[in-house]
Amino acid sequence: MLSRRNRGAHHARGFHKQQNSSSTRYREPSPTKTRGRLTSCRLIPCFFAVAVLFMLLSFLAGSYLLSVEDSLSTLLESSVSVFTGPQRPTDRACVGYRGIYHIEKGDIGGAAGTVFFQFVIGQILWAEMYNFKPWVHLNNVSYIVYDPKVHGQGPGVQFTMQEGPNITYIHRPDGHMKDYVPGPPKHMDVLVQKNYNFSGNGVWNNYFEPVSDFLPGDTSCRNKPLVTMDLYQVTPGVHGFAEWAPRCWRYEYLPDYITRPHIPLQEWLEPQRSIGHRVLNQYIRFLPHIRRKAENFNPSCSLSSNSCLGIHIRQSDKAAGRRQIQTDEFLPYVLAFVESGGSSIYLATDSTAVVDHIKTKWPADIQKRIRSMGDDIIRSTSTEAVFDIGSHHRTNTEIFIEILALSKCQFMIHGLSAVTETSIWINLDLHATSVNLEDPDHSDVAAFKEMVSKVLSGGNATEIMLKRRTSNWWKNDDTQVWRRQPTHAACEGSAGILHIAHVGHRAGAGTAFFTSVVNQLIYAEDNNLTPWIHLGEEAEYIYEDGVHGVGEPFSFQAKVDHDISTIRHTFNESYEYPGPLISSGRAQTNTLSFGGTGIWNSYFEPVSDFHKDDASCHNQPLLSMEYSMVTSPLNSWSPWSVKAWRYDDIPDRLWKDENVKLKDFLAPMRLRASEIVKKHFRFHSFIEAKAQEVNPVDASSPCLAVHLRNSDKGAEKHRGKFPPNKFRAYMQAFINAGGKHIFIASDSHRTLEYIREHFPSEMNNAIRTQGQYVVRSTKKWPIHSLEKHHRTNSEALVDILAMSKCSMLLHGHSAVSEAAIYLNPDLHNTSVNWEDPDKMSVQEFEDMSRTLLKESALQLTTETAMVEGHIKHPTILHGSESRTCRKNAIVYLAQKKHSSYKGRDSYGLLLESLSLIHKNYLTLNDHADNVDIIIFHTADFDAADLDVFRSRFGEGFREMVHFVDLANTTYWKRPKWHESDSPNDWYAFPLFSEGYRRMMHFFAVDIWNFFRDYEESSGCSYRYIMRFDEDSYLHSPIQYNIFDFMEKNKYLYGFRLCAYEMQVTQRIWRLWRRRKNNPKPIRDIELEMCGIYNNFFVANLAHFQSQPVQKFLNFVDRQGFIYRRRLGDLMIHSMATYAFTPPEQIHRFLDFTYEHGTVNHTSGCVVWGGIQAGYDDPHADETLNSFWQRKVADVGNCANKDFLLSKENLSPTYSHLPPEKAGVQLRTIMDGKIELPDKGALSG
Repeated sequence: MLSRRNRGAHHARGFHKQQNSSSTRYREPSPTKTRGRLTSCRLIPCFFAVAVLFMLLSFLAGSYLLSVEDSLSTLLESSVSVFTGPQRPTDRACVGYRGIYHIEKGDIGGAAGTVFFQFVIGQILWAEMYNFKPWVHLNNVSYIVYDPKVHGQGPGVQFTMQEGPNITYIHRPDGHMKDYVPGPPKHMDVLVQKNYNFSGNGVWNNYFEPVSDFLPGDTSCRNKPLVTMDLYQVTPGVHGFAEWAPRCWRYEYLPDYITRPHIPLQEWLEPQRSIGHRVLNQYIRFLPHIRRKAENFNPSCSLSSNSCLGIHIRQSDKAAGRRQIQTDEFLPYVLAFVESGGSSIYLATDSTAVVDHIKTKWPADIQKRIRSMGDDIIRSTSTEAVFDIGSHHRTNTEIFIEILALSKCQFMIHGLSAVTETSIWINLDLHATSVNLEDPDHSDVAAFKEMVSKVLSGGNATEIMLKRRTSNWWKNDDTQVWRRQPTHAACEGSAGILHIAHVGHRAGAGTAFFTSVVNQLIYAEDNNLTPWIHLGEEAEYIYEDGVHGVGEPFSFQAKVDHDISTIRHTFNESYEYPGPLISSGRAQTNTLSFGGTGIWNSYFEPVSDFHKDDASCHNQPLLSMEYSMVTSPLNSWSPWSVKAWRYDDIPDRLWKDENVKLKDFLAPMRLRASEIVKKHFRFHSFIEAKAQEVNPVDASSPCLAVHLRNSDKGAEKHRGKFPPNKFRAYMQAFINAGGKHIFIASDSHRTLEYIREHFPSEMNNAIRTQGQYVVRSTKKWPIHSLEKHHRTNSEALVDILAMSKCSMLLHGHSAVSEAAIYLNPDLHNTSVNWEDPDKMSVQEFEDMSRTLLKESALQLTTETAMVEGHIKHPTILHGSESRTCRKNAIVYLAQKKHSSYKGRDSYGLLLESLSLIHKNYLTLNDHADNVDIIIFHTADFDAADLDVFRSRFGEGFREMVHFVDLANTTYWKRPKWHESDSPNDWYAFPLFSEGYRRMMHFFAVDIWNFFRDYEESSGCSYRYIMRFDEDSYLHSPIQYNIFDFMEKNKYLYGFRLCAYEMQVTQRIWRLWRRRKNNPKPIRDIELEMCGIYNNFFVANLAHFQSQPVQKFLNFVDRQGFIYRRRLGDLMIHSMATYAFTPPEQIHRFLDFTYEHGTVNHTSGCVVWGGIQAGYDDPHADETLNSFWQRKVADVGNCANKDFLLSKENLSPTYSHLPPEKAGVQLRTIMDGKIELPDKGALSG
């Protein structure tokens, strides 16, 4: 910055300064918003005439520029403007409050942005929390902002109140040694009157209005305490450790549980910026002279006429883990802003070098657009801070003007700084439109340019930002405890029910979900008990109240006339373990009450058919192991329990003999655990889908799993930490043997950073992980202390499942790696435990890897020859070669990531859809024997997915599945008349991608050709196909055979829901009707009629392959409407069905509950489609209530409607309702043009 002695030499070189004296009526510190869209600053040019007169007089005097700048420096250095509002107390300020909280200091070294905003806002939040009214009167502790010549003047303030008690300290259990935050005041009942005398004017009122209506002497406060914090409570308490106070960046001294490096910086700052904005908006008002100056220097900001880009370039004394951003790093963004139609650029900087560089190096056109405070402000010419150069009052004032001027812009480029954070707190829209060049994930120039263009043309910046947000894939909606209906046979033949209620207070995911649960399942199996898992909040490392504590409480009656006995070891009777059941002598029945999901059901399917309403269980005893029995007696001292390693409480007599190798000792445990896991464990689809995403195992190239746990390991006697270098030679051996993929699961950021920086590039290129933004520690903090437990549980389970997909494993002592072995017992022989003294050598591991890789390649070649057939180019992978094709098929066109709906977990949706079909159709009445499952895809699925299906649904399900790869086939390509098309000319492109149009073409045209060709080549002749989409959900059982039902009633087409969007068929239908020699339609198309919402349909293949239908479909296709006009398969199916199918051979299913909806990934709302009850579903209301809660109420601001549809509006021509259902009314929750009321005959 310029020192005062050479400041005048730069007057003539200053950027253009806005000298008009216009002012604006002050409303709020931030621009207003209208439905999330950026709006302009408001300017009322009240003093235009005065400004013109002033300029004219100055020009005539020959000293315009000099005089104005001299007047600015004179104002800033010598003029003191103090708030001059109400001078008399209201005598009501303390009514309803416990007292006054005195904000008297920031930290010692804080500058203006930190002290006046971050510290004041943090202390106001404390005052709100404990119901104290805030009052700001700063002392000289924060010496960088204190100016004795200005702030030390005046008579001071004197008043009488009660001497406040000390504010307590709250220390986080197991937290950082300095993690103390201010808590409530203590001893509020012991108060002593005190006369207070504070010198000076309190600093604050020189720049801001008071934050509250308290004035010294207020009689309502006289008998109430005045409290304040000590310096340690202010910093690091409020500054760093108080989670309720906003921070400006990730301060280096803070632990991971505060900085949360597993969250992108922008997302980490988002809630803090919202808090800062709310408090600043409510309490902090700049004085008029600061507002006027900011408006003068950066006037008339408006998206419509004068869009502004703020750039803040701080260089002088920047430290605290931040880097100095070079001036030219800003230039590409500035150019992009201008090229996108931006107008003005506001420059805020503390460095004359930055100003000089811009003047000499940046394009002249850019310089003309730049606004700033000019050269007549204090800037540094070196690394010396501005507050060490000039008057603190002046530097305070100048930085406040800069902050307010930056906040008037609609876009901003900046680094880490309290100045820019405060600007964003004032104008929260900047959160979505700013680029922080110190954020490793900041938008590149192209993305910034696109965003500016969209915003300037009326786009919503927040929506653009949300599309870049990391996926919260673990936030699945399925929290229902009793999703299944009782079988009334769950307890037949069993001796009772084992309620698995405890897994250990401080058991992590591996121990809780595997070791402890597996051991109790072993006990249940050995004692003929039906297991049921419902865990409580005592499992503090895995329980999260906001997820596991939700749901309706439930209760049921159970007999409690038996106990679990204990057996004592003969060598030492203090070691005991669970024994057989014994009668308690209490012949009684108790009502047992439970709440929440039970934790387990958030990640797994139930381990048995037990249901609280199961009649077969009502007279059976219910038992449970107490926590004290689970931890040591069961997991450590039982001779039959599985153990992940030697725990500290396992005595020598209960561990292996010295001459027994560890792997041999663990072998029978792992085998038993594997049998239990295979029988009882079924992950929810969101876990399976994520594991497949992060480790997409290719059957032709087996992977190596590596588990590196280091964060909180090492406190035990029998296991310790070890660096990643210990595995480097083994990983290199795998690469040398021809391995291509290594999946690493780790709880340590530093471990992965070390691997990236020090391991060879060939190895790094082979490495897969869950990604950068996973809960990991950078120091000693265990992951359960860093984030909410539902996320850490989900990520740990994904790591376990992803590792189990590999053929080899490197690990140490850990329940997580043991769980992977339980899931894949082959890993017992192909794993290396670094902490095993008898582990295989590196050479032995390389030889084994080479053998496994060769065997896998040979097996793949053999399987390919056996199970792959080629039908007009599609590759078909059969779940079983020996299973003959059936006469009907359930069909999906599936993908793992959607081509149009970005961020959608298509694979997870598919697994959920298949799960419901499996539950509600295929497992009932031998329906599986009557149907194949054909999943069409484009190079997305392979044999590994068949294994996923087998693990989830069983071997029989896997055998039903056929994967048909359409990639590069005649069924998945543009017709020749579209080959030269430019997609940019297509309607609604790229909103609806080319892949989406190929999907429409496939279901409208190609699918019928595929089945015709497949029959010719394979002899498989199908009667009916039933379509489901990835997000089509069958919510209630279908007891009858749906295909036999169609054939028996001679139905040619069946559907479930109506979509009223046939208006778009007008043109193509008119063209068809005008064409000569076309088959005559049975009925005409009405534009307001029910269109078939064909994400579910049952179609007779022969009918759709018939000459009239095929001629119509080929005509539609040849007109180009599918690709060029986005004419959907819904409309085409509807026209073909109504035109060529007799009404009595069309059937609308109304008996089962069905869901299909499109979710807007910005709002989270279902915006097209929804759910409709089935008249044969006794649990329909429960299902629809759950849908409403999860997908409407919990999301908020959704437009879905909940209504009843009578039979008159449910396609009466096609519904063929049985007489007993004549009065049916179906509850319906929908949005969009799906299932509209009052359609009558138009519904069909």
